[in-house]
Formats: sequence, structure tokens, C-alpha cells
Amino acid sequence: MFELPPRMTQLQALIRGGQVSAQEAVRAQVQRGQSLMAHSACVVDELPIDASGTGPLAGIALAHKDIFQTHGRVPGCGVGPGHTQADLPMAAALAALQQAGASQWASLVMAPHACGATAQNAHFARCVNPLDASAAVGGSSSGSAVAVAAGMSYAALGTDTAGSVRIPAATCGLIGLKTTHGAISTQGCAPLAPSLDSVGILSRYAQDAREIWSALCPQLPRSEQPTITRCHLWLPEDGVAPEVAQAIRASAAQLDAQITPADLAVEFDRINRHAQRVLLWETASTHQASLCDGTAEPSVQAIGLMGLGLPQAWYQASMRSRAALLQDFVARHFSDAEFLILPSLADHVPDWQTVEVGHAAFDRASLFAMHRYMGFVNYLGLPSLNLPIARDSGGRPVCVQVLARPFAEHRLLDLAEQVPPIFWTH
Repeated sequence: MFELPPRMTQLQALIRGGQVSAQEAVRAQVQRGQSLMAHSACVVDELPIDASGTGPLAGIALAHKDIFQTHGRVPGCGVGPGHTQADLPMAAALAALQQAGASQWASLVMAPHACGATAQNAHFARCVNPLDASAAVGGSSSGSAVAVAAGMSYAALGTDTAGSVRIPAATCGLIGLKTTHGAISTQGCAPLAPSLDSVGILSRYAQDAREIWSALCPQLPRSEQPTITRCHLWLPEDGVAPEVAQAIRASAAQLDAQITPADLAVEFDRINRHAQRVLLWETASTHQASLCDGTAEPSVQAIGLMGLGLPQAWYQASMRSRAALLQDFVARHFSDAEFLILPSLADHVPDWQTVEVGHAAFDRASLFAMHRYMGFVNYLGLPSLNLPIARDSGGRPVCVQVLARPFAEHRLLDLAEQVPPIFWTH
């Protein structure tokens, strides 16, 4: 078996150049993934694999969050293994990757029903962060982050309803792209809060994420201009750890762009309240049966029970306000700048015990810091990129979250390519 290169784009070049066949490449990736399974408890099921695809991703074997239907298989959604169901179609996102030639060799662990900001899951062994075994792994796309960071897959799909791609990416030092709401079909993907759910991409390298994005949305543009001209930066005055804030300022100063400060405090609170209402209401609607009969998962209960008590008029008001708030946000922050930079996590990546509900070391403030700046983005529907920028004093990732106007994912990836990888140096 030949040695796999660090980047997916490097493997694609070898396949195109005839140095390795697509079938040999798939076998090598699957064997590497299998060899790492014992050390990275992130695989739910291994799947039948077909390496005969053609297209730009031919010879690429990926693994994805176990929330997507595959041919004849219902996903386990974080509460158990998947099960067969005759004639079940493949999820639209997976079908797009297959159309581009990619294969899927495994389904990956997730928080139960995609409801959780951490990897906590009583149904599976604890996901271990490949960068630091003591560090937390974010959720709900926890297995996707672990598989990519461990080298079991060059990239993985996840879903993001209130940070569920960006939070695990931030804890594992990865690129985490939350896409514009509606850009990628969620057909065949188990819902949590449909108005907020988005399919996203996790990878070690921005170029690899671009290849996946291009396969998922080939109709959308790639790069329009080579340089980044101007960015806004929001560092909330309270709630962000000093070392994290200092690293963000230093990273922004290194960008070849004009950086101007922004103040989101008032509008952030207003938008975040709307986001919470929608999340609570739609989670309760999605899981109403299990909430009412008492069988809902604890993480679903924590959100869904509050949603059952939420007045419908509040939810409807938040949905009516959405378009106007998005329009105003874009006008305020993207009329004279391409990007808005803000923290991904409000604090350092915590130890896993401090964000494990029920553990003696559990700290509610640490858990809140993991998702504080995430959910409002889903309500607006904007694309957002988690980008590692530094190591903290303990060697754990410090990341920024970069927002752009709708359907500007290609520009987010342009920005990511300007920032040297922190943890993946090949």
C-alpha cells in the first residue's frame, strides 16, 4: 500500500497523473481509517463501498456524520447503529458527492439527534480529541471532527443548527464551514430545527474544503478576486478570555487587509433571542412525540421541553422578523467589508469533564462559552467559517469565526487559504 499524502488535493493530483488508481487510493484510505478506529471512537458503522465513481473526487473515500440517509440505510442519529430500509434514497448532499466520484466508507458518531454542543453521548464510547485527550470535543458533529483530525478521513460532512460544525471544528483545530441556509439541500438528513439546519464541511486544509464545497454546489461561483480588502472585527468587551482576545487581535493584524472594529452588542442580543426562540420551538415540534411520552433523549429534553412551553406567537414573530434582520445585518456589516471576524469560542477549549453534564467537574459557564456566539448566525442564515489561528498557552486551538454575506463561501475559503495551518503543517 502506498503512503497517503497529507492533503486530499495532493491525492487527487496523484490520481489524475496516473501514479495511483482510484481503486488503490480508496483501499488505502479505508485501511488507514480502519487502523485508527481503536484509538478514535468515532465510527458507528462501516459501509459498503464502491470505488468505481468518476469525476473530480474519484478515488476519495470519506466518512460523514450519521445523520444522512444512504442507499437502503436509515442513520442512527447518535442513538444507535443505522438499520436497513429497502429503497431508501441517498441524502441529497451525499448524492452530490457521489456524483462527483466520492465514496463513503463509514458513518460517524454524533450527539443524540444532533442536539448538543459537546460530544457527550451515553450510547457510544467517549470521542477523544486527537489533539489533546483531555480536551473537550464539540458537538453535535463530534465524530466528524475526530475522524478528520485523526486522519481517518480527509473531510467529513456535518450539520450545523446552532454551531454543530463550527464548535467541533474549533475544539479540534479544523476548518469548519457552515454554509448558507438552503445552499445545500437537507433532503435525506434528519432534522432538528429545519429553519436553522445547514449542511457543513470539516477538513484540515482549506483547499480540501473547497473541493468538497465545489462538488456540493457546483453552480455557485468560485473566487472572484485574489485579495481580501477589508474586514470588520468584533471582540465583545466581556465574556472573551484575555488570551483568546489577544490571539484574535494578533491574527487579524497579520491579514493583508484593512481591519476596522465593529460593535454588535445590541443587535447580537436581539438576534440571539430570536434564534433561541426558533431553536426551542422547532426542536419541540420535531421531537414532540418523544417529549410528550417521556422517551426523549436528555439533550433533546433540555431544549424541547422549553419549546413546548413557548408561545406560538413568539415563534411566529421571530420568523416574520428574520428577513428584515438579515437585510439590516448585511447592510451594516458587509456594505464596506467582505468579512466580519469574531470569536468562535468565548473561552479556551475546556477539559472534557467540565462540559460533561452530570460530571462532578461540570461547569455551566464553560459549556455556555462553547456556543455563545454561534446560534445567531443560523437564524440569519449566513455562511460562517471556523478558522484556527493560534495555539493557546496549553497548546489547544484558538479559532476565529468569520462571517460573510449569503453564498460567499468561496470568499471565506479564499481567506482561509491566506492563513497558514496551525496544526496541519504539511
